[in-house]
Amino acid sequence: MTVLPASMGQRVSAYGPALFLLYAQSVLALSALTIALIIGLTEIVGHVPAMFLSKGNGPHPLSVLSVSLFSFAILRRSPFKVQTWWRRGLFGLVLMICLVRLAEIFLLNTTPLSDLAMALYRDVPVVGIAMGANTALALGLFSLGALMRRWASTTAFVVTVLGLVPVSHAMFSYFFDMPGGYGAMSPPTLVLLSLVGLSQLFVFFRTPLLRPFLSETTWGRMARRQVAAATVSVFFLGTVFHGNDDTGMSGALLAAVFWLSLVILLAAGPIFERIEHERRSLSQEMHQQARRDPLTGLLNRHAVLAYIDSHTSVVGSMETVGVLLADVDHFKRVNDTVGHMIGDAVLRELGTKLQSKLRPSDLVARWGGEEFLILLPGATLEQTMNMAQVLRAAVASAVHWEKEGHTEAVTLSIGVSIYNADGTETLEKAIQKADTALYTAKSQGRNRVLCHEASGSAAEAKVSEVYRPKASALH
Repeated sequence: MTVLPASMGQRVSAYGPALFLLYAQSVLALSALTIALIIGLTEIVGHVPAMFLSKGNGPHPLSVLSVSLFSFAILRRSPFKVQTWWRRGLFGLVLMICLVRLAEIFLLNTTPLSDLAMALYRDVPVVGIAMGANTALALGLFSLGALMRRWASTTAFVVTVLGLVPVSHAMFSYFFDMPGGYGAMSPPTLVLLSLVGLSQLFVFFRTPLLRPFLSETTWGRMARRQVAAATVSVFFLGTVFHGNDDTGMSGALLAAVFWLSLVILLAAGPIFERIEHERRSLSQEMHQQARRDPLTGLLNRHAVLAYIDSHTSVVGSMETVGVLLADVDHFKRVNDTVGHMIGDAVLRELGTKLQSKLRPSDLVARWGGEEFLILLPGATLEQTMNMAQVLRAAVASAVHWEKEGHTEAVTLSIGVSIYNADGTETLEKAIQKADTALYTAKSQGRNRVLCHEASGSAAEAKVSEVYRPKASALH
């Protein structure tokens, strides 16, 4: 079994709601396609209860055909803005059917398209049945949103939401028994439109208006709870106050309250997302400032102590660590001669030079004043001594300060020790040994590397003349 790294697992869990919508999108589209095909096929062959067919006030053939085409086009769509030509063709065909049907309702005196579609069925319904204006409007807006998504995802999302408005109106009307709000939309048609509408809506999980709802931030969780609360509240109000309304106004009012609440949350989402992003950025910046020396940009003593705590709490977490404690020779003379601004510039340049010679896994910190601590995880004593000589020679050859045309090189005295994670001593003790070696290097003339004698007393140190780096490593 593959185990995800902790950081990757955190990223996946952070997008949990979005992943859920992707799975739900395919399930909803497949459900709508399956139901529409079943209704269409049984209309042709018969042998099903009449309430599910056009002759029993069920979906019109145009509704079944449009839902089938649309749900097939959105089934297993890519979450990105990639659409094949045949998908766009199906969306365009559904939009054309809906526009012609709206023209039949509001402009024409005949219904040629509806009559042609009804002729495909096995039995012509006794009652006059046709694709309602709300159904045509909803499917048309869904198709238009799908076509626009490639170029303007936010606008396409708004168009899709508008398509759900007549669907929600009919849903509230059926739920609270308000015939005036059905909008000539049969119950099976309402189910089909709800499935394809939500499936199309879930495709927009990356749009700026919907993305805040799907995050695992405080705002995202709160927004999802508010949507749930608004839905429950609307149904509660409808249950208590709907009364006997044959005009459909109560259903329209309930739908308006629901969508008004949702629009307010949609509008507030990007604002709160930006606030949350700024808060996280500020928190990260403050965290970095707490760990970094403001002058050199290197890690500070606090960061080193945190590193020590996290890496030595378990014995054996690191085999060895090379420890170098470096101090700038006669740094007080720099400040007294040319001033603190030049002294600060020298420290910044020195920190940059030290970092340029180290591995990404190594740690360099300003330990205090003109002292620098370098930790080399996994380094042996020989490797640590070689690196100390590289750093000493590199600084002496590249870092300098000037006064009245006279250039003077900056040199380092470096104390070296080795930390072995065998439980016999701590990393803090190894740093103390390096400090002892540094003190001895200062007393013996400066500009040199001394290693703490592991087998001798705490005060002993020796000059390591045998560790000489290659000349190419000094530049």
